Order: sequence, then C-alpha cells, then structure tokens
Amino acid sequence: MNSVEWYYARDNQQTGPVSSAELKQLAAAGRLSPGDLVWREGMSEWAEARNVRGLFDGASAPAAVETQPVETAPQMPAAPMRHPFDALIDWFRPRCDVGRIDAISRFFRACGMYGLLAAMLLTVVFSVLMALEGDPVSALVSGVAFLVLLAALHYAAGKMCDSLDRLNAAAAESLPSEEFPRVLAMLNKALGVVALLGAIAAAAQASAFEPLPFGIAAFLALGFMSLTAASPAALYFTIGAEAGVAEQALGVITYLVKASARAAPAAFGAGVLCGTFWMGYACYLLALDGDNLSSIKFTTATACFTLVSAALLPLAAYITFLLYYFLRDLGLKVLELPAKFDESANAADNVDSAENTRDN
Repeated sequence: MNSVEWYYARDNQQTGPVSSAELKQLAAAGRLSPGDLVWREGMSEWAEARNVRGLFDGASAPAAVETQPVETAPQMPAAPMRHPFDALIDWFRPRCDVGRIDAISRFFRACGMYGLLAAMLLTVVFSVLMALEGDPVSALVSGVAFLVLLAALHYAAGKMCDSLDRLNAAAAESLPSEEFPRVLAMLNKALGVVALLGAIAAAAQASAFEPLPFGIAAFLALGFMSLTAASPAALYFTIGAEAGVAEQALGVITYLVKASARAAPAAFGAGVLCGTFWMGYACYLLALDGDNLSSIKFTTATACFTLVSAALLPLAAYITFLLYYFLRDLGLKVLELPAKFDESANAADNVDSAENTRDN
C-alpha cells in the first residue's frame, strides 16, 4: 500500500495530507484540476498537478514528479498565490470542451450563412425602394451587382469554413507549456469586454445606437477566440513537449495563427449579422424618410462594407493559414541547407580519402 502523503492547494487554500489513492480520487471527481498545486515530502517546491505522472491519465496511482534529489527532506514550502485569472480559466475550461467549441463555431457559421441570405433579401427591398424614389435604372443595376457579389461570397464563405476545419485538424503542433494560451485567452476576453463597454460609452455619449452593433460583434468574435485559445486541444496542440527557444517562438506564432483561423467563422457570423442589421436599418430609413439621402447613403455604405468584409474573413483566414505554413516550411528548409552542405562535403572528403587509400 502506498504510504506517500500529498498536500494540495486549491483556490489559495492548502489541504492535506491525503494518500496517493485519495489524490487520484480527487482528480477523478474534478475536485483537483490540472492547474492546482501539489507537494509531497522529497519535492523541493510545489508543482502543478498536471505534472504528476499517472494522476490524470488513468494510471492506478500517482507517481512523484521528477525532482532533483535532495540530501534531506525539506520542510513543506508555502503554497504560492495563484492569479485570479488562472483560477478563472481552470474553472471555465472544463465547462467548454472541444465538442462545445465546435458546436458554437457551427452556430456562428450558420448565423453568417443565413445572415447573408437575409442581406440579399434586404438588398432587393432596398433596390426596389430606391427605384421608387427615382432613377430606377441606377438603383436596380447597383442592386443586382451587389446581389451577385453577396451570392458569390455566400458560396465562398461556406467552402472556406469547411477548409479551415480540415487544415486545423491536419496541422498538429506542440507547445512546452500553457503560459501563452492562457495569456492569449485572457487578452482576447479583456479586449472583447473593452470593445463592448467602449461601444456602450460611445452610444451613450452620442445618444445614438449606431456603435452598439459593432461593439457586440467584436465582443462575440473575441469571446470565441478566447475560448479556442484557452483550449489547446481545439487547435490540435499538445502541451509538455520539450523545445528550444527558437522552437518555442515558432510554436507561439503557430498557435496565434491557428487560433485566429479557428475564430474566423465566429467573426464571420458576428460581422454578417452586424452588416445585415445595417442593411435593414437602411431600408427602414429609406421607407421612413427618403429625402434624407446623406444618412441613407452613409448607412448603406456601412452595411455593404461590413457585409463584404465579414464574408471575406474565412477566405482571408484560409489564405493566411496556407501562406504562413508555406513560409514556415520554406524557412526551415533554408535553415537546413548549411547542415546538408556540410554532409555533402564530408561525404565527398570520405570518397576522396577512400580513393587515395586504394591508389596507395
């Protein structure tokens, strides 16, 4: 029977001692998360529970983390204080697993696809209303042109969202630790809140609602990117692989590229909904007061720009993803050239030495 006694710290409260079997039961019941700290006699400092072999991978009992041998067992060090953001991520992550992230992504994609169809219908309504106000030829021609553009973007966005999913699954990567995913998740969450609060403040200051749709769209898109950044498994990243400084830098950049590509469907859906709202508002203004052409033109231009930009996001993310991996692989090949030249030179020297030996 294993007599090792463990201590663990959760929510800045130290608990213990518990046996190895009890520690395993706590992990299985969700009362001990991978980010919580553990310690046992013989360890020089506290370590995250995820680093204890056998604690979360289904083994019968946890083994000690790899530590430097010490001549005498140290006294148990004080458990370090955890940042509240770490506790927030550890609380939120199990409640939003990869399956749920995929479901949210599909929801945003559906919003974008159906939103473009609604925008196409509103474009027809707007063109008819403009034709009734005067200059029917110009209104109908511009309406048909924009309708064709939206139809093409609708097709392209659907195809690119599928392609992004396949690229993400095909490119498995690794990082040595979770520091960057956690930082990226919290930064995106904070930026989303700032964008929403900024839009509310701007709307209150101007006594108008116009900034609100953009703030809400930014909040939704950045919130989804925060979810994906906090879940390396959703980006097909493994955590814990040893890596040098250059490899870590490359892994961080790759993580950022994959997280951005993973969030593209959410940004697409939120942006299209925002643009569709503006197109509907333009129809409302035109039906209510057709003489206020300056406000109608500004609203229409805002709607068209938002719709086109949002619908192009999946295609832009797909091209960026491919271009990044192409340049990354090309750079790695270039860096390997000196070593290959050295190998070729050594091989040639060996051949020359063998020939000289045979001649002698």
